[in-house]
Amino acid sequence: MQMSYNLNGKIYRGDEVSIHPDNRSFRYGEGLFETIRLCKSDMPLWEFHWNRLNQSLPQLYFSAPAHFSNEFLKQEVITLAKKNKCRDLARVRITIFKGEGGMWETPTSAFNYLIQCWSIEKKEFSMNENGLDIGLFGDGWKSCDAFSNLKSNNYQLYAMAAQFAKQQKWNEALILNQHHRICDATIANVFFIKDHVVHTPHLKEGCVNGVMRKYLIQQLKQAGTRVEEGANSATHLLHADEVFLTNAMYGIRWVKSFGTKTYGFSQAAKLFQQYIFPLFR
Repeated sequence: MQMSYNLNGKIYRGDEVSIHPDNRSFRYGEGLFETIRLCKSDMPLWEFHWNRLNQSLPQLYFSAPAHFSNEFLKQEVITLAKKNKCRDLARVRITIFKGEGGMWETPTSAFNYLIQCWSIEKKEFSMNENGLDIGLFGDGWKSCDAFSNLKSNNYQLYAMAAQFAKQQKWNEALILNQHHRICDATIANVFFIKDHVVHTPHLKEGCVNGVMRKYLIQQLKQAGTRVEEGANSATHLLHADEVFLTNAMYGIRWVKSFGTKTYGFSQAAKLFQQYIFPLFR
């Protein structure tokens, strides 16, 4: 089935091309995106996504039109999912970008939005049965700056790391920051557990400000679980009891191996059942 998409409120067929070749997002990677799990016409983490998007737009000099509200965008997503017949379970991507023009030119339009959604084949929401094999990507480093935490369209470092991971036959690759400390993974935030304390890189370490990361930290702290956001090297992972990755689509995925180190997943599984599974069942 050909999936339609929504560009600035107009529905296009999936095979219709409507983005200009001089688009600034295509040229420079300028813009933002959100990836959202839709379940039974609901997006349980919608407020987290909306707040991140709303807070990030001014950082990239976007000025959203007055009608572009929380409820407006949410309804646009649901309407497209209905048209694509995937309201029960879907992956949604919202991309924000400007129009055409060079870096020193005023773009032809200051604000555009693109909504896409696809059906997810796997109906049962569960943690991965087989643990992930992961490794380090060492050909590039992420800077720790004002833009590091954004879900940016400029994704080259992560794309290269993903290709490297495929060459190495890994399931994921870890990105290091400019200080050669753990930042995040290509499509996920990184957590590890040591002596029942949950650790994850601090936002100052350059990781994407992940929606599932934020939700899980919030839930753990409310439950009285000790969470440490800090500066972590690869050595910290090698001494961890468990390692897991998070994002808004799959919640938690446990890591089986990192280099010569192997891990279990009993604590990660409990976190999944307690905090993630109830969101999307």
